[in-house]
Amino acid sequence: MRARLCKLLSLAALCCSATAPLYGQAAGALDYRGIKIDKDKRTATFPAEINMNAENLEYLIVADTGKTHESLLSTKIQPYDIQVAMLLLGIQPAGKSDSQPPGQLNREYLKTAPELKGARINLFLAWPGHRVRAENLVWNTDQNAPMTEGPWTYNGSELYDGKFLAQIDGSITALVRDSGALMNNPRPGNDDDQIWQPYAKVMPPVGTTVDVIIELDDNSAK
Repeated sequence: MRARLCKLLSLAALCCSATAPLYGQAAGALDYRGIKIDKDKRTATFPAEINMNAENLEYLIVADTGKTHESLLSTKIQPYDIQVAMLLLGIQPAGKSDSQPPGQLNREYLKTAPELKGARINLFLAWPGHRVRAENLVWNTDQNAPMTEGPWTYNGSELYDGKFLAQIDGSITALVRDSGALMNNPRPGNDDDQIWQPYAKVMPPVGTTVDVIIELDDNSAK
């Protein structure tokens, strides 16, 4: 895993260099392992599918090898490939950690879990005839309303004992604080694993393929 990650990070560094004109398909565009990267629009887009329409959620997106029993979406795209795509867009690489989150993120852990820092991003979901903010498909049972609209945090997961945690756990976007996930929800309620559910009323059916669009926020460093 360490050798694989190092290879991918080296690729990202090479692609960003002046001597490696990577964006050759169209101006500013690249298709990398199923992820469409648009450097001009500052977006990375990949396919996923609706995975749940009921029960509590801890994740917005996981790999299909991850915690699919508590995630709105699942994808065959690998977390380390998303990380490389975001590195190509200028996101800072993951930092090292002296610990890792527990396998089950319960209320006891979440009470003391730190707020996570990182680049501000916007998340959109698109399927035929629709393009919506990802948070529009999540219901906050505590507020009895859809999740508040706004940016998410791209914290980039962590390296622990030489392992890239997002790849190990398959965690891509968390609704509750998970430093091992690539992206996190910064809103109030991210310390409660009992308040997030699918907003089934506005969702397409389970199994529907959607595009996940990660867009760097205007306030993120270019």
